[in-house]
Amino acid sequence: MPPAKAKKTVTKAAPAVSSAIHVVAGNDEMAVKNRALELSTKLTPGDGGEFSAEILDAHADNAEHAGSIIREAILSLSMPGFLASEKLVWLKNINFLADTQLGGSKSVLEALEELQQFLTGGLPEGTRLLCSAINPDKRRVFYKFLTKLGSTEVLDKPATSPRFSEDDAARQVASTAARERNLHFTPDALERFAAYVGSDTRQVLNELDKIDTYLGSERRKINEDDISLLVPETRRGIIFELGNCLARRNLKTASRCLQKLLAQGEEPVGLLYAVIAPTIQRLLAAAVLIEQYGLRVTPSYPAFQSALERLPVEAADIVPRKKDGTLNAYGFYKTAEEAGRFTARELGAATIACANAATAIMTTGSDPALILQQLLVRILSKKSKES
Repeated sequence: MPPAKAKKTVTKAAPAVSSAIHVVAGNDEMAVKNRALELSTKLTPGDGGEFSAEILDAHADNAEHAGSIIREAILSLSMPGFLASEKLVWLKNINFLADTQLGGSKSVLEALEELQQFLTGGLPEGTRLLCSAINPDKRRVFYKFLTKLGSTEVLDKPATSPRFSEDDAARQVASTAARERNLHFTPDALERFAAYVGSDTRQVLNELDKIDTYLGSERRKINEDDISLLVPETRRGIIFELGNCLARRNLKTASRCLQKLLAQGEEPVGLLYAVIAPTIQRLLAAAVLIEQYGLRVTPSYPAFQSALERLPVEAADIVPRKKDGTLNAYGFYKTAEEAGRFTARELGAATIACANAATAIMTTGSDPALILQQLLVRILSKKSKES
């Protein structure tokens, strides 16, 4: 009996990477849109005028609409340019690659499979494809295929993690966007801007455009007053202001901020644990270091930073840390400047008052808003200094 022939396996070759396919994707909507617009200008052939670029709005209303957009793209990519030897097809603002009901629709997945098969065969000579996708699901088969096939730029917002907080992300986005306009924040202005606006690129750019116009070409430094004047009050901004008013012992404005936040639906116990108690704890740490360990709050921040580093080990353990364990030296510098309005004894009593307020909110039938207002009066009133 003749030996059985070995079964021949055919390995399907992966499609080669194409220099004619470009992908811009990410969850930073404004950054994706701006970069895609830049690329479309660069990739549009110059010899065909308006006929050398075909822009397809790929923000679909439903699965049927998405399917028609995808098939229109296939048709456009398969046809030569009109009155031009080269052409660009731009699938703009794709929303059917996201992890949504639309993105997971069977008809959309089938249409994307058709597009994938078409692209695997290669684009016609002189044709270029640009895809810009907002917040795509990177696990999708078509997304993986597309990013492997062409050059890809992923523009995501900075990730927040124990080593990179939301506030850090907001500062980074604001600083980067300001530098691009030759603008510079003072440290206090950057803190306030980040607290008011957050890390949403669209909002950051909108607010910086407004500030840029206001400052004109004469002044390029943004100070804290500019932020207060030009940037609208937001939930984040009011929370930031509440913390500032606590540190500055400003009862009237702190009460007003608290009322605004409660009117917006903020939970009283959440404000207590997220804003009021942490602010008091930071002030207490600074007051203890100043009164018991002789920490000097100098006008020079570098000198203060050096003084912090020279503290004994047991004193350094008192300094509040960020979630990753590192020291937020500048933030603590600002806290230490404000701590002079209190004594360590007052702040110790305020810490106990915060704990009592939390217990009262959770175990008694008293109005939580009234409990917090009474807490602010007890902590910030000048009479508490005499008692």
